Amino acid sequence: MSPVLLIILFFRGAYASVPRSLNYDTTVGPDGPWNALTQTVSWPEQNTTLLPSLTKTNLFVHTDACSDPRSACPQSQTDLWTGLIGPWSWMNSTPFSASTWDTSLGPLNLSGQASYISDRITFESLGQHDSYLDFTANAVDQSINVNYPSPNVWYTLDTGFFSLYGGAAHVEYSSVNGSDVSLNTTLPLAYAQDAIPSTFYGIHIGSASTSSSVPGSLVLGGYDKSRCLTTPITSNTDTFELTDVGLGVASGDSPFPKDEKLPVRNLLQSHGVSSVNAYPNPGVPYLYLPPETCAAVIEHLPVGFNETLGLYIWNTSAPSYRNIMASPSYLSFNFSSETSTSTIYLPFALLNLTLEWPLVNSPTQYFPCSPYQSPDGRFHLGRAFLQGAFMAQNWQTGQLMLAQAPGPDMADSSLVTISANGTSSVLPMIKAPSWDLTWASKLTAFQRNGSNASEHTNSVSHKDLSPGAIAGIVVGVIVVMVLVAGVCWAWFRRQRTKGVQIDDEKIPQGLVEVYETRSVASTSLPAEVWAPGEHGLTLDPIELDVTAINELHGTSMEGGKRR
Repeated sequence: MSPVLLIILFFRGAYASVPRSLNYDTTVGPDGPWNALTQTVSWPEQNTTLLPSLTKTNLFVHTDACSDPRSACPQSQTDLWTGLIGPWSWMNSTPFSASTWDTSLGPLNLSGQASYISDRITFESLGQHDSYLDFTANAVDQSINVNYPSPNVWYTLDTGFFSLYGGAAHVEYSSVNGSDVSLNTTLPLAYAQDAIPSTFYGIHIGSASTSSSVPGSLVLGGYDKSRCLTTPITSNTDTFELTDVGLGVASGDSPFPKDEKLPVRNLLQSHGVSSVNAYPNPGVPYLYLPPETCAAVIEHLPVGFNETLGLYIWNTSAPSYRNIMASPSYLSFNFSSETSTSTIYLPFALLNLTLEWPLVNSPTQYFPCSPYQSPDGRFHLGRAFLQGAFMAQNWQTGQLMLAQAPGPDMADSSLVTISANGTSSVLPMIKAPSWDLTWASKLTAFQRNGSNASEHTNSVSHKDLSPGAIAGIVVGVIVVMVLVAGVCWAWFRRQRTKGVQIDDEKIPQGLVEVYETRSVASTSLPAEVWAPGEHGLTLDPIELDVTAINELHGTSMEGGKRR
C-alpha cells in the first residue's frame, strides 16, 4: 500500500471518529418556548430554523408559507427557506398532502401540502471541517397548518424539522416529469461520507424558559455524557413499555393542595390495562397520554381544561401553583424494557409552558398533557418530556435508549464517540448527581405552614400556659420592675450627693449602649427570618390566606386567531 494512500486512510478514519454537536442556539413557539437548531442548507448557503424530529426527511418552511395573508405564523421568521437555486429542480415531486407525509407527526393533525426536493445540508462544527451532504431528501412546506380540537384554533407551521431518521438510506418517489427518484436520508449519508462516525445520535432538548434555562444538546455519531445521569434503559424497538405515572417531591413538604403523603402512584390509567407503549418523539410538543391518565394527574394540580385547545391551563393565581413551580416537585414516568426498568423525573418547573399568539390572545401558562386517542397504540412523549430526559438511538444496532437528564446546574460538556461496529456503550457520567441536585439553584424545598411559623409558635406558647403559670410570670415581672426602679433611684441619689451635673451630652457610654441595644431589639427581627425565601416567608397576603384557596378553577379563554 502506498504511503499516500495510508495517509488518506488515516485522516479519513480520524475525521470519521469525531462526533458532531449541532448548533442548538435559538428558540421557537408558539407553545414552548422550545430550544431549536440553526442549520445551514442549500447553495448559496442560507440558515434555517429546525426542530429535531424522527421524520424520514428534513422539512424546510418556504417563505411563501408566512407571506400568504391567510397564514397565521407564530413569529416573524427571518430565516425561512427562500427556494432552491440549482440544477436539480427536475427532481422535485408533485405536491402531496401533509397529513400523510410522516406518521411520527400524526399528533399535530397537519393539513396543507408539501413536496419533495433534493438539496444540500451543511454540517458546520467548531474545530471541524465542514461537511456537504448533497442530494439529500427534503420536504418543502408552503402551506402546512397545525390544527387543534376546535376548527378555529390552528397556526401556520413556520419552523422546519431536522431528520434524525436512519432506518433506511434512501427515500424514493416520482418527480414532476415522471422519473423515479431515489434521494439520500441525512444521517446515513453523513456516515457514508465520514462526516460522523456512526448513525447514532444523542439528544437532550433542555429548556428555553428564562427562569430555568437548560441549553439543548444534539450530537451525531456520539453523545454528551454530561446529559446522561443514569444508566439508560434500552429497547430494541422504537417504543418503551410505560408502566406507571406518578407525582411527588424530591425534598420538603408536599406543595400539592390535595396530597400530604407522597409519592402518588398508579396514575397511568387506560381502559384497565397496566401499561402502554410510549414513543419518545422530539418532533411533537406535548405528553400525548391516554385521556384517563391526564384526568388522573390533573386531579392533584391547580389546572382547568380548555376544550378548544385540548390542553390544561394552569391556575396561576392559586398559591399551590407557585409552591409547585418553586419546589423540587416532579411528574415521574416508570419504564420497562426486555431487560431493565427505569424511572425518569420531570420537574414541574419544566411543565409550566407558555401558549402564545395565534393560539391565544395573550401569553398563557399551560400543563402539556394532551388527552390522546392513539390510532396505532403508541403514545407520544414529545418535547415536553425530552426537556428532562436524555434520548439516544443507534440505527446500526436498532437500539433506543432513555435516561435521566440534568437541570440548569449540569456539568460541563463531555462528548463521547459511538463507533459503527456496535462495541461502544452509552454510559452515564461518572459520579453523576441526582436529578434534583442539578436543580438546586432554582428549586427550594417547600415547607408547609413555613410562612407563619413565628405566629404558630407564639399561639402554641400561650395555649400551653396554665393560669397559675401566667400569674407567676406577672408577679415576676412586677418584682423585676421594682428592683430596676430601686437601682435607678439609688444611682440618681448618689450622683446628686456628688454634685455631678447630668445632661443630655454627658450620658455614660455604657447607658447609651444599653438604650441603643434595647431600641434595636424592640424594632427588628433576626436577619435570617427575613432572608428572602429561606424559610418560605413572604409578604404577599394572597399566599398567606390559606383558608381562601380555590385551587382547581381553570381559566377560560378565547381560541381565536388572526387571519
